[in-house]
Amino acid sequence: MKLFASSIETRKGICLPPSISAPFPTKAGSHRLRRPGYFINAWLRLLKRVHSLPCLKLKFYHALGHATLLFHHRFKKTGNVSPHVRDFEVMCGYHHLFSREGLSSAWFLFHEVTIFKADIVELILNNSKEIKKAWFYKPIEPWLGNGVLTSYDEKWKTRRKLLTPALHFSVLKEYLPIMNKQGIILRDVLYTATQKEFINIYSVMTRSSFNIVCECILDKETQVDPQNLYLSKIHELTSLISERIHRILHWNDLIFYISSAGRAFSETLRTAQELTNKIISQKIKEKQEYQQNYVPVDENSYEKNTHTQLKKSALVDLLVEEHLKHNSLSENDIRQEVDSFVFAGHDTTSAAMSWCLWMIGLHPWVQDRIHEELDAIFEENDRDATVKDLNNMKYLECVIKETARLYPPVPIIAREIRNDIRYGEYIIPKGCTCTVYAYMLHRDPDIFPNPERFDPERFTLENSAGRHPFSYVPFSAGPRNCLGQRFAIMEIKILVSSILRRYKLRSLDPRDKVHALAELVLRPANELRIQVRKRDQSFDFHSVYYRP
Repeated sequence: MKLFASSIETRKGICLPPSISAPFPTKAGSHRLRRPGYFINAWLRLLKRVHSLPCLKLKFYHALGHATLLFHHRFKKTGNVSPHVRDFEVMCGYHHLFSREGLSSAWFLFHEVTIFKADIVELILNNSKEIKKAWFYKPIEPWLGNGVLTSYDEKWKTRRKLLTPALHFSVLKEYLPIMNKQGIILRDVLYTATQKEFINIYSVMTRSSFNIVCECILDKETQVDPQNLYLSKIHELTSLISERIHRILHWNDLIFYISSAGRAFSETLRTAQELTNKIISQKIKEKQEYQQNYVPVDENSYEKNTHTQLKKSALVDLLVEEHLKHNSLSENDIRQEVDSFVFAGHDTTSAAMSWCLWMIGLHPWVQDRIHEELDAIFEENDRDATVKDLNNMKYLECVIKETARLYPPVPIIAREIRNDIRYGEYIIPKGCTCTVYAYMLHRDPDIFPNPERFDPERFTLENSAGRHPFSYVPFSAGPRNCLGQRFAIMEIKILVSSILRRYKLRSLDPRDKVHALAELVLRPANELRIQVRKRDQSFDFHSVYYRP
């Protein structure tokens, strides 16, 4: 998943957007430019340029810009709906007013241009030179630092080149036994759910996905950790970061860190980093002992060097080896990359799987087709899934993709524009923040007719042919696309198929009752209540949806 950049400008601990920080000079003697008038004029000039793009024109007394829209709706009674959910829905509705233009602008304390047409999205995401990660990703820096998810330019290229081999297809095949094992554990966990009225599938899938990521990335099994300390700390950090982004006053480092939320963040971050550092230190020690005790043995010899059995497929092993061989990575660099992969690898995937199972439970005819496909692949054999089996899950893959269209794991992708970018009659000005709303892009009726309808047939080979490659970006796209896309799809296929080979599902809440919360990933704001039953049990599906 794509997250935070380190190139944010700060002034006295204040997180500043590029449009605000740019006017402050860095050269000595430029005192004239430090005057408040220069800052105000520069900000207003950019505002004028952004305001020339399609937007809702505001009156002079709207001092907070389009944030007024959010405050207006926050004072309305919204029942049990979270204010953050309402903010996301309001902004989607605002940008929908300009769906024909394909882009719209808004200003708060910063200037934002939002795009949701495939050709403009390609222009932005395919351009790694004129664009970098947006400024408001800064709150995640203390946690993920400047790793491959957050860096840019040469540092990003170096890290990307280093990490790509760790997710090569030949390496991914080594992870199959781990994923199959977790699939069996998941089936055993869900057996108890057959006696319950319902379960919250999101919490179940989060634990399973986290177990897989920890074993594949850290070479560490988490089944022996019943307290889930590491997982709970990651969730706390994610929640605190999302809350900070939504609170303007907390953009100031001083205000944030003296607040209760800031103190909680610091303490949680310390604990999480201690856990990661402990694993890395142990790995470095193992690797050093291996190098000291290694004795070359003839290939035909019956003697075996026990140290040659040291596992090397986990990502952390690759990073530790690079650290010891070339010293190009510090232990802190390793921690940043490991934390980035653990966070992005489990959070986006668990959300995608949960949405997928919930949608399957809402559409029994779709579930029937998946059962038929899995029965044809595995017959009545309870064996593990192979690469060939995964390739044969054609319809299940369509279901996964259609779910990710409606509920993209990464709903918003933000970039900072370094130089003016022209699109037709419009110019996206330098210095503004450009956001790709994947949630709206995937609902473009010109690409996906009747966009709110759940229709896996959209993603058959025949129906996908000729579709714009940037019309569907659930894990971003372009040079900075998600490194772990294939890992995620493989994991989702194995876990979802493991469940449906033995069980059938019924979702209790229709789509209009379940709200999506756009934080760092798109997660359900309320529980995803699903009934689980064995396939040979009688199960009365009364879906709110009807087969077309």
